[in-house]
Amino acid sequence: MMGRKEDSQNKLEFIDLNDFVPSNHILRQIKEKIDFAFIYEKMENYYSKLGRKSLDPVLLFKMLLIGYLFNIESERELEQEVILNIGYRWFLGLDLSDPVPDHSTFSQNRRRRFKDSTVFQEIFDHIIRLCIEKGFVTGDVIVTDSTHIKASAAKDKVQKVTVEKSPSQYLNTLEEEVKKIETEQEKKRKDSGKKKRGREANDDPTLKTITVFRTDSDSGVLNRTGKPSGPHYLAHTSIDTKNGIIVDIHPSAGNINDCEPFVERLNVLQEKFELDIKNVGADRGYDTAPIHHGLKKLEITGYISPIKSGTAFDTMSYREFKYNNDTDSYICPNNKELPFTHLKKSKGQYSKIYSAKAKECKICPFREKCFGKSSSKRTIARPIAHELTEANLKRSKTDEYRQIQKQRRVWCEGTFGTMKTKHNLYKTYKRGIQKILEQCLFSALALNLKRLIKVMN
Repeated sequence: MMGRKEDSQNKLEFIDLNDFVPSNHILRQIKEKIDFAFIYEKMENYYSKLGRKSLDPVLLFKMLLIGYLFNIESERELEQEVILNIGYRWFLGLDLSDPVPDHSTFSQNRRRRFKDSTVFQEIFDHIIRLCIEKGFVTGDVIVTDSTHIKASAAKDKVQKVTVEKSPSQYLNTLEEEVKKIETEQEKKRKDSGKKKRGREANDDPTLKTITVFRTDSDSGVLNRTGKPSGPHYLAHTSIDTKNGIIVDIHPSAGNINDCEPFVERLNVLQEKFELDIKNVGADRGYDTAPIHHGLKKLEITGYISPIKSGTAFDTMSYREFKYNNDTDSYICPNNKELPFTHLKKSKGQYSKIYSAKAKECKICPFREKCFGKSSSKRTIARPIAHELTEANLKRSKTDEYRQIQKQRRVWCEGTFGTMKTKHNLYKTYKRGIQKILEQCLFSALALNLKRLIKVMN
């Protein structure tokens, strides 16, 4: 006999929302293992001690977290989902009859109460400290890379602006060594009575012209091979390889080079968490002399994919020349010396220039193969701290390098894919670097909590 469901929704019942949340549900596991009461202390300074009681700040934080845990892009949609979902209500401590915070509450808090604040960064850092205390983050190996985030900006509404160059601190770490080299070189010239060869190491122009999107001036043009073009942000991300915990995420405009914030962010990690970072892994975009010099100052060993060296028109590579450390000069295949002549600065990086004598190159049998027909002599540009780049090249042939690069591919690429498809990092509806930082932190925190729960089980 066919049964029919009778209308019974109007009957009076006593229910416990706890009974409707499965024991293995991610929200139940987070609620049982993570105590969010620390947020009250973090947010205390942002609330007045007088007046009406506000909405519970922990409730608001956890509601935003739900949006990132379950890939709910819109805060309007998030409000509707919490109204309908018993599990979400249970996690927030709301009964069926309790009103759900309006979506506008988040935007108003963002515009007024938390504008220019660091509270979300502090909450993120608290979870990282918890991971460090429990041994889930060790700093033995940190891998770094960046991923692009599509900005909410119109492609066609752009303008060209001239801005002052502000080189990152890691580029300035070599200045002391450059001054030392210049002083030593000048003393040698005076002692030998020789004149200075080559041009002055003039600084780069202090101004540059960039493209700015009018609807979001903090974003930048992403222009990389194999990447989408147009307005984007970059999320520079550092991950501890022991359990895949994201220890730092730092947004920037899409036209920033990956390596610019690298050393500075590692320094932030060391100082903020007193984290003993021993080794780092990164791709070849980070293989520069200033990066290696910065890592040396931080006492960190870099396992960075080396840039494949090559020369134009099939000419001789500088690797075919022998470097003499005692005389600070190169010896060419024709057994002629290329002494150090002067310093040159290009794109914020100093190089030592070694130059042969034109009269010797003129009669050299390897002339055409060495530097072609148009030049008069062979020169070699050796970046300051080049020996550190060479040391990284040697490390790239070790088992440790292969293992760390494998971890980098697994954790970085896997993390970015998960954050983009499941935790709201594919694109942004927000504008301004401060709001993008909030989005990056919540996306990283959502993934961190999932990985933390997995380790704690």
